[in-house]
Amino acid sequence: MKTVVAFWLSAFRAGIVVILGALLCLAGFALPAAAAPDRRVALVIGNGAYTSVTQLPNPLRDAKAVSASLKRLGFEVVEGYDLKMDEMTAVVRDFAQKLDGSKAGLVYYAGHGIAVGDENYLLPVDISLKSEADLDFKAVNVQLILRQMQRDERVNIVILDACRDNPFVAQLAGKSRSVSRGLSSIETQSASGILIAFATDPRAVALDGDKDGNSPFTSALLRHIETPDVSITTVMDRVRADVWESTNKKQKPWTNSSIIGEFKMNPTLKLAAVDPSVQMASQGGAGAAAIGAAGAAAIAAVPAVQGLDRSQIDVKMWESAERGNSTADYRAYLESFPTGQFAVFAKNRLAKLEEPAAAPTGGAANAAGASRLAVATDEALKAEAGNQQTETALKFAAKDRRELLTRLRVSGFKSAASGTFGAAQRKAITEWQKSRSVPPTGFFTASQVQALRLQTEAAYQAVLEAEKPAPKAAAKPQGQRKTRNAAPAQDEYVPTRRYTAREREYVGRDRSYEPDRYQRSQDNSAAAGAIGQFIGGAVLGGFGGGFRRR
Repeated sequence: MKTVVAFWLSAFRAGIVVILGALLCLAGFALPAAAAPDRRVALVIGNGAYTSVTQLPNPLRDAKAVSASLKRLGFEVVEGYDLKMDEMTAVVRDFAQKLDGSKAGLVYYAGHGIAVGDENYLLPVDISLKSEADLDFKAVNVQLILRQMQRDERVNIVILDACRDNPFVAQLAGKSRSVSRGLSSIETQSASGILIAFATDPRAVALDGDKDGNSPFTSALLRHIETPDVSITTVMDRVRADVWESTNKKQKPWTNSSIIGEFKMNPTLKLAAVDPSVQMASQGGAGAAAIGAAGAAAIAAVPAVQGLDRSQIDVKMWESAERGNSTADYRAYLESFPTGQFAVFAKNRLAKLEEPAAAPTGGAANAAGASRLAVATDEALKAEAGNQQTETALKFAAKDRRELLTRLRVSGFKSAASGTFGAAQRKAITEWQKSRSVPPTGFFTASQVQALRLQTEAAYQAVLEAEKPAPKAAAKPQGQRKTRNAAPAQDEYVPTRRYTAREREYVGRDRSYEPDRYQRSQDNSAAAGAIGQFIGGAVLGGFGGGFRRR
């Protein structure tokens, strides 16, 4: 299998086939069209923690599951959960900005919705209604979202799981005759390329589902939305059939579409045949023909395969690129997964591999490298917004928070480097995010943490170096004082045994008395005579013989 992967990678470098074929051989599955350059953007909102009425248990879980699915399908997702009114308008605005230049837009909402006349409203968790007029100021009109989506030609999909039994209807029923159960139908004839899907028929009520699961509508949607090579209208047909059966014919999803042609949520990429006669500019005629023939044979040998989860393909393609570790491999990954799980790392490695051989040294080199890496990560940074969930997933310890706050400080965003993220620290994070044109949420994502570290590494290391304690000066020896553990000098004698009581008596009189040395010096008669004269014949005669018998 490693041989197959290596062949496809080498074929890519030769310009014959794209690296995607390697993954098909590796995984044995068909590849969703991740390499398509067309951007697709989604808005996902889940509101369940309502403050003035009974809370809904499932919208948060439903929305997060749909968000994960859309990310696997290559959508850039703007998401928010349990949002207040100002937060809802903020994420809608963010979504509208990201739609610019995209080829498809999708909105999924789970929570309470209400219809007044022909207008549908999505309700934030902090809403309190006293009159019908409150809706214009305290809720988000679906038409507001549709207007943002229809500013340019694109495929637009709106999926609303918002037809649950709504207590707000009862609050307004006596004050407005136009308030009704469920949502009002939305016509699509006035604009092409749009699909509207409700969890149930207009003016009907949808079920919320089991307390610890998903709603019947979202459960069916999750089962079918990632089906490879199926149009969105077919997906919704299958969802309708599943919900109808699972609710014992109590709930029937409603869809209205003006999409021309087919729009596939999970299209598959099919390998094109390779012409063996293709001549490559970088190869000779015979060599190119041989490579082309080998490539054609390998493609012909690829078996028919089934669909594969997009996130798994992302991982496998990254592993192939990482093994190759070349600019061509990383570019192939980025072409296929421009906002993939490893996009930031691929861009960083590309920047590293493309550094000139004779790079400047010192501060200029650090500044140039930081500049290149900052440019490489900006695109990926702008594609995601931090929130409580993304930061919790990073599992910061107190030392990690102190490190990041120190890095913010050396970047000019003042904040005390504490082990917690308080209001002042969140403000510093927000200001840094603004400086990088990142959604200013005050919460980190993994790629933002990496970008901050790359941006501040040189300055941060300088701070660490400056904070190191100064080394203590070594004390100079005084005279000939000896320490207990000091090594003896060449001419210094170290006794090999303890003195006896009688020996210590004479040592007290003569500090130079060393019986061990004396014993060893018996072979040197001149030395023995000198010691004998100094100590006295009697002492030498009494001890000398005993020392020789040691």
